[in-house]
Amino acid sequence: MDTTLLLSISLAAALCGNVVRKIYTNRSEGGARIFVFSSVGCLVAAVVLIAWGGIGKISPFTALLGLLFGAVTAMQTVANMAALSVGPLSYTSVIISCSTLISALSGFFFFGESIGVWEILGILSMLISFLLAHASYEKERKGSVAWLLLCGIAFLATGAIGVMQKLHQSSAFRSELNGFLILAFSVSAFVSGVVAIALRKRMKGKSSGGFDTRGVLLCLSLMLCSGICCAVNNLLNLHLSGVMDSAVFFPIVNGGGLLLTTLAAFLIFRERLTGKQWIGVGFGIASVVLLCVGA
Repeated sequence: MDTTLLLSISLAAALCGNVVRKIYTNRSEGGARIFVFSSVGCLVAAVVLIAWGGIGKISPFTALLGLLFGAVTAMQTVANMAALSVGPLSYTSVIISCSTLISALSGFFFFGESIGVWEILGILSMLISFLLAHASYEKERKGSVAWLLLCGIAFLATGAIGVMQKLHQSSAFRSELNGFLILAFSVSAFVSGVVAIALRKRMKGKSSGGFDTRGVLLCLSLMLCSGICCAVNNLLNLHLSGVMDSAVFFPIVNGGGLLLTTLAAFLIFRERLTGKQWIGVGFGIASVVLLCVGA
């Protein structure tokens, strides 16, 4: 299938997942519920992938990397959602999207890939976009220590996920990508579920708020949608990371996702964009064009 089409589907799935997570965090009080969302979403993703292509053969290499991938995925999902629960979608997204630098540069340092002039210009343009597209209000720019810490954890975890994707798809076991993801999501669901249960036990007897029947159905629907989007996005990204250079694939995926999330924050969640932010969006679009020219 055409690479451009696969990238488009991946970006759409990522955008849908971001919007769903923000809606959920706006309705919940965080804590155990974030881990519940992560656990159910990852479980749904694993089931979707099993139905999509089955588990297939899993080598020791895939198993070990899948276990690590799953643990890091759980960390990334929870940190991302926790950051969204206390900070704006737009400003949180830009910090996490900067993790593309970790993934892109890994191709140069670890996988013997070269970086040309167009790619360098594209990455520089993306950096300018990151600095401008999310210049926020004074209150948001200061942020809280907890929010910055959560964003930092999500940033590192997202970068590590990208590196592990490339590592697996550059190995002799690249055909085991479905089993790799199913194992990873199963581990992530288990880890998040255990933490959720532990937190619920600690809060036993304390009021943690509640949803009415309608609210429960909505939250379950959001978890289901998140899991499906996560499965599609990760499967396509894992495949694309093996057939595209890191300096091209990761900036496009993260940069394109950033631009779409910025628009969603503006149109859906009514987060205002300043003049600097719109200029940043322009630099982001330019960066994608430069990276495509260099591909």
